[in-house]
Amino acid sequence: MLNNPNPVEEPTPLLTAQEAATYLRIPIGSLYVRIAKRQIPCIRLGRLLRFKKSELEQLLTANTSSVDPGPYPIEDQV
Repeated sequence: MLNNPNPVEEPTPLLTAQEAATYLRIPIGSLYVRIAKRQIPCIRLGRLLRFKKSELEQLLTANTSSVDPGPYPIEDQV
């Protein structure tokens, strides 16, 4: 019976490049372009790329803007 007073939290799972592209809803090629431009943070493990989901969420939140529909009149359709 183990009673650990300081339980270790499970680490945040890392996403693969394909999973990150799917999560961001962009093509995989666009993901690689944005990585090269340092617009999307990633972790390099040798030749592998991994992504923290929390960082991708922050990226989406930071780039979200409210859309103002403007003063366009709504026309009645006849």
